[in-house]
Amino acid sequence: MIRCKRRIETVLLHSLPTVITHNFHPARGAFRNVCSLPRDDAERIIASIRHDGHAYINGDYFTRRLKTEDWLIAERSRKIGTTRLERPIYFFLGNMADGWDESRPASIVLPLAMFDAEAITFTFPDSMTSCPSTNRDDSGTCPWRGDVFTLAEIIEIVERHGFPDPSQPREKRGPDAFIEVQIWDDRPLVKNGVYQGL
Repeated sequence: MIRCKRRIETVLLHSLPTVITHNFHPARGAFRNVCSLPRDDAERIIASIRHDGHAYINGDYFTRRLKTEDWLIAERSRKIGTTRLERPIYFFLGNMADGWDESRPASIVLPLAMFDAEAITFTFPDSMTSCPSTNRDDSGTCPWRGDVFTLAEIIEIVERHGFPDPSQPREKRGPDAFIEVQIWDDRPLVKNGVYQGL
């Protein structure tokens, strides 16, 4: 049952896809987190993305991003404890290698099962939209917003409410078009030869 209004007819999945997707810009490299950079470097990258036509990334983006990550880190600590990485590597649930975001045209699709359940969290939709301190609270109408979920919790949310099928065109998926995955351990990436590590 969907309690959050959807303005368009959306195909919903009620089980988790078996893959996750990391989208990135080849010039900046994969598995990077802008919040790990010194502020001047981060602001330079953000300005470059904004200059390339992504006006939604406004002047206070980095401040809001840091606030969002503070929330993610606190919720991660509360729900799954200490992890190898202090800041996450971001993925999308499902195969989202659609090239939709021109600021991140390259993609790496990996099995979700590659990562231990104690090193993964989820937000539905993305963490900046879900973060209570950066957005109004609409958890009464969208029960999946405003929370960070463990693997067991996101399975339950998807079984109960569904989420837009990532194989559908973006315009048919509605406002909560995806589930963001936060990976808190890079060792499986290193072990499987897709990442050199920090």
